[in-house]
Amino acid sequence: MELLRKDQLRFLLEDGSGTCVSIFVPTYRGGADIKQSPIRLKNLLRDAEKELAGRGLRTPQIADFLEPVQKLCDNAGFWRYQSDGLALFRSQNKFLYYRLPLHFDELLVVADRFHVKPVMRLFTEDSRFYVLSLSKHDVRLLQCTRYGVREVDLPPEVPRSMEQVVQTAGIERQTQIHTSGTASKYNRHGTQEEDDKEEVREFFRQVDKGLREILRDERAPLVLAGVEYLFPLYRAANTHAYLIDGGVTGNPEGRRAEELQSDAWPMVEPFLKKTREDTARRYHEFAGSARSSSDLRVVLPASAQGRVEALFVAAGKQVWGSFDRESLAVSMREQRQPGDEDLLDLAAIQTFLQGGDVYAVDSHEVPGGQLLAAVFRY
Repeated sequence: MELLRKDQLRFLLEDGSGTCVSIFVPTYRGGADIKQSPIRLKNLLRDAEKELAGRGLRTPQIADFLEPVQKLCDNAGFWRYQSDGLALFRSQNKFLYYRLPLHFDELLVVADRFHVKPVMRLFTEDSRFYVLSLSKHDVRLLQCTRYGVREVDLPPEVPRSMEQVVQTAGIERQTQIHTSGTASKYNRHGTQEEDDKEEVREFFRQVDKGLREILRDERAPLVLAGVEYLFPLYRAANTHAYLIDGGVTGNPEGRRAEELQSDAWPMVEPFLKKTREDTARRYHEFAGSARSSSDLRVVLPASAQGRVEALFVAAGKQVWGSFDRESLAVSMREQRQPGDEDLLDLAAIQTFLQGGDVYAVDSHEVPGGQLLAAVFRY
């Protein structure tokens, strides 16, 4: 499955087909633990069957609804190629799954919309980064968090090696040479070294061009990994605004993705932490005023009105209840009842859709020690 991006998250949230099943399962890259993930998914599917029956679906309807997910349980090859967590989303109109560099607790939510708070860590400005592994013979893009990494499937527009670019350019050069009657092998205009560098520059320009679609709308930092003399050549071609200084030096060919992620983390950590720390500082500065709150009854209506500029929310916690979008009334319950939704998830979704920053973090990282903390625009 392809990379989960902001526009795809919006696509999930705009599902209006009714019943939506969201499933989150921890996964493993190797070893005996691989066998545990499909077992966990099967157990969650049994729970999903009960919840769907409670919603009035008959047994054949339930079997048809869950069939695409059930097929994954029995696909041994599918489980051999995982990241750190698997998120699955099923509705009448959609079935999507994402292998993500995030550690999930087992979770099933059946509701009238998809539950997305666990994956919003990917869109927290201080949680994700990318590593671009570059050599003349290999190109890899790694999507990373502090605790996980996955290799991004690159589109055909991204050349995998300089040879691929040179071969294409060679045909063009030969055409130019034939047309102009010039006998020079590559229509060279300088020294061998200069022409070799120009080939690398063209290679990198095409790599950057191919990555633009993947990295568009991204504010996550990008770290280069490769032989150091290539860094300035790539920087000259780069158009991603968040390419950081320095990089992971040395030949990256054959290095495990986890090693590159680990080496890149110390370089991006200060960049990533600053955004969250600045926002948390502002929350504390506004404490006691109308510009911040940790009261869900205040924050949830504000998120619906587009007043939340930044929201910290506990990723692994739920507060069940209901929200009336007309009266802005919030009802919370200790035990989940039919028709309830996770109000923390709803606050995060509404903030995200209104253009606010969402920090889906561990509960102990929420400023003020509550389950959520908001800074308001006004």
